[in-house]
Amino acid sequence: MNGLFIMFIVVTALMWAFQWLLTIKVFKQMTKKFKTKKHSIEFDVLSPEEALAWLDSKGIKYEICDTPIPIMGNKASCGVPKDIGDEMIEGYFYLPKSVVGLHPLVDIPAQGDSMIDADIHDGDLLQLEIGAIASDGEIVLAEIDHEYTAKVFFTDDQKRHWLCPKNKSYRAILLTEEMNVRITGVVRNIVKKAVRQSYSECMAIVRQTLESRRQDGDVFSRLAKAVQEGCHLFWAASAWAVAYGVVRDCCGYEGCVSDFERRAIDMLLPESFDHGCSVGKVQRTISNHPYMRLHIDRWKENGASAREVVLMEYLKRNI
Repeated sequence: MNGLFIMFIVVTALMWAFQWLLTIKVFKQMTKKFKTKKHSIEFDVLSPEEALAWLDSKGIKYEICDTPIPIMGNKASCGVPKDIGDEMIEGYFYLPKSVVGLHPLVDIPAQGDSMIDADIHDGDLLQLEIGAIASDGEIVLAEIDHEYTAKVFFTDDQKRHWLCPKNKSYRAILLTEEMNVRITGVVRNIVKKAVRQSYSECMAIVRQTLESRRQDGDVFSRLAKAVQEGCHLFWAASAWAVAYGVVRDCCGYEGCVSDFERRAIDMLLPESFDHGCSVGKVQRTISNHPYMRLHIDRWKENGASAREVVLMEYLKRNI
């Protein structure tokens, strides 16, 4: 056991000596001059360019600390714009840009009415970029003496800094050194609060829809009758695109194309009628004929065929 212990001590001492020698070697390579005086050691370090060249020659990866991070005094926490009270900044430390990275985004609900002229209302969500540096005219979330407020950041011609409301009933806030101020972040987006509709409003919409559906039923009844009487004018299933254009532009039909197709398929038509509507046929026809997206009164001048115009005029007269 004693022999093993002595061997462990020797190996440890050799490792320390090796690391010390390696450190001295690197230290000498990084310096131009090394001299000893009685009470101090002086050395000249390589210039930044020479140091970077030496690191490159050794294949050592590095990042330059070139992004300043302000160190604020007691009266203002980190996050106050750099041009607010420069005397409040005690100093800076520097980090690489890759370390600082992008500012995080958070959603914070708005409260109050001081920003209603900026379309920010109670309950809206403010998407905040935490730690971003504010510019004049930007909406910020500020903490003043431990109370939060959303206002417009502004610097006047005398270099005074203000937080301005967007409501004439409120006054702007002058930022002074006596305040404990922190700009928490800059508002980048506003998510509007969903408004709950009343029962009476919803019922009015439902009644209007039911009335429209009743009128649509009357329209499709007239359309079915017109198709039965003018079935000789239908040359293919694509002719139903003309019928859709007529009920859309002349009868106030607001349903989608697929709804029209379903209603047309369900029509009671003579068994001898060979050109019934099919799923997707009207949509494909409209896609292949851009003028069908226009009002039917403009079809002829934009390239509608003669048979399409004949069918259109017939349906306009009979629906």
